[in-house]
Amino acid sequence: MLGELEGETEIVVADLEAGIGTVLRMLPGAADVVVVVAEPSAKAIDVAARATRVAAARKARVVAIANRVRDDADLDAIKAGLTGQELIVVPEDPAVTAADRDGAAPIDVDAESPAVRALTALAAQLAGPGS
Repeated sequence: MLGELEGETEIVVADLEAGIGTVLRMLPGAADVVVVVAEPSAKAIDVAARATRVAAARKARVVAIANRVRDDADLDAIKAGLTGQELIVVPEDPAVTAADRDGAAPIDVDAESPAVRALTALAAQLAGPGS
């Protein structure tokens, strides 16, 4: 389906299943940017590290998200597993938990929460020049 899009100004954001299957099937040059999310667990960091390597090999810019970061130990673990990656930190945030519980968007629960601010900055970075 994505192959049917025409033009160079198309922006598609897709939330894909966890793991590296989709990235493995991606053709070189099929995506300009791949955002990989890693939570602070050994398994999630390992999968994210593999996904970043595969996406980079497919000629995509890789942006890694350190998600649900509670403290420096969480961030250090993700940084160690994703060395050399562009990294955006999204902290653990009660506003996101409340939004998930209520079926709402986090920005609608608290537009100024730390996680929402981090994700808003990410969106602006991805939509900006050179992305």
